[in-house]
Amino acid sequence: MSEAGEKGKNDPLPRMSKEHAQDWARDFTKRLAKVIGKPVNSRQPDVSFLGCTGKNGEEATDDRYVMMYSAWVTIPPEQHNEAAKKLRKTLVDQGYTITTERTYKPPKQSMILEARPAKEGFFIGIESAKTNGGYQEIAIGINSPCMIPPGATQSPQ
Repeated sequence: MSEAGEKGKNDPLPRMSKEHAQDWARDFTKRLAKVIGKPVNSRQPDVSFLGCTGKNGEEATDDRYVMMYSAWVTIPPEQHNEAAKKLRKTLVDQGYTITTERTYKPPKQSMILEARPAKEGFFIGIESAKTNGGYQEIAIGINSPCMIPPGATQSPQ
């Protein structure tokens, strides 16, 4: 940490392999789906690993990355708002801060819920996803902070 207690640009990044980050995201989405009583559906999750970009567009060459992971839960639209309440409670109980929360009444019947971790960790975005003409799914998105694989040498920025 920098002198003022704020995170400095050259402070050590969290260390985690890409495989471990993806496993964590897969397990977490399954746990959230269980909270609403539905399984993650069979659609292949979307997983992307991107390089970290600095505040002024700088790019590192030390293998640091951010991961974006998305999975879906099939759930009737009339259950989305109740699912949002359950997911909100679970996230708050686990130390997350809710940053965005919206539920919409019929006929739209959809929701948006975003949460950030209390400390370093994964950011969560959950929202109704429109499929087959209606909001038949909830998308669970997980974004990692900038991380670096174990064994990689962090370069100064």
